[in-house]
Amino acid sequence: MTRIERYAVGVDLGGTKVEACLVDETRSVLARKRRPSEPDKGRERVVANILELVDETAGAARIEAVGMGTPGTYHPADDIMYGAPHTPLYEEPGLVGLLRSKLDVPVIVENDANCLALAEFFAQCHGTYGTVMAVILGTGMGSGLILDNRLYRGPHGNAGEIGHMTVDIDGRLCECGRRGCGEAYLSGPSLSRRYAELTGISIPPDRVFEEYKAGDRHARRVFEESFRIMGELFADCVNVLDLEAIVLGGGVSNIPLWYDHVPPVMLKSLFGTPGRKVPLLKAVLGDSAGVLGAAYLALREMGLLEF
Repeated sequence: MTRIERYAVGVDLGGTKVEACLVDETRSVLARKRRPSEPDKGRERVVANILELVDETAGAARIEAVGMGTPGTYHPADDIMYGAPHTPLYEEPGLVGLLRSKLDVPVIVENDANCLALAEFFAQCHGTYGTVMAVILGTGMGSGLILDNRLYRGPHGNAGEIGHMTVDIDGRLCECGRRGCGEAYLSGPSLSRRYAELTGISIPPDRVFEEYKAGDRHARRVFEESFRIMGELFADCVNVLDLEAIVLGGGVSNIPLWYDHVPPVMLKSLFGTPGRKVPLLKAVLGDSAGVLGAAYLALREMGLLEF
């Protein structure tokens, strides 16, 4: 008897690019492509780019569903992605609705940090850690939660917004409009901003790291402050959720300092059962994580994956 192969496409929609991958029922990636998302050219152009990319990536395969990771949290009733301040177009109504009207298969939409969490969970945690938080550190800061081997969204889809937990109630202004959010201290732009406050020189986070290695006292101060903030913030999350592991992804996660310096701060601040070890793991999928997690949403819709 001939086995019928089944296919899905995952889409990772970002502020500058959109990426897609074709997967089969075994989660194997068969094709992967990307192109600019072009939000500056309007909703119709973004949707056209997604549709063309899905078509190119699927090729001759007959896909049954599309999963899409996006900034913010999508609310179907309003057809709006709330909480995407870095790309205002995505917070205007209608983008997802327009996309769905152009495709003849189900489109499942999820926050991009949740997609990262799904992909990294299956890549390195499944079978070892069942309660995991995956954190994206990049232009912003977000996270996704796997609780007891299940993706946890919360009743409104807002669970895991660690980037907007307060670390200083009178602290720095965040792009969300509040003060003292974790994102205002630990995102890439925030690290650069803090170095510029101390030196008058604006450089990207990887350059701040290079200055740290060269012995620059200002760069050392930036990172030492950041180790404490990240460690205490992560400890709070462990204390609330009894996490077994934390995965760090996004561009800023490539700075290797976090993995040696943050866990000691975090472990000292854990409450309750003594002797717990909560590893801080580096994401293993790089920038593949979001698009793979989105594809897993489609596989779940097809009844081929549980989480």
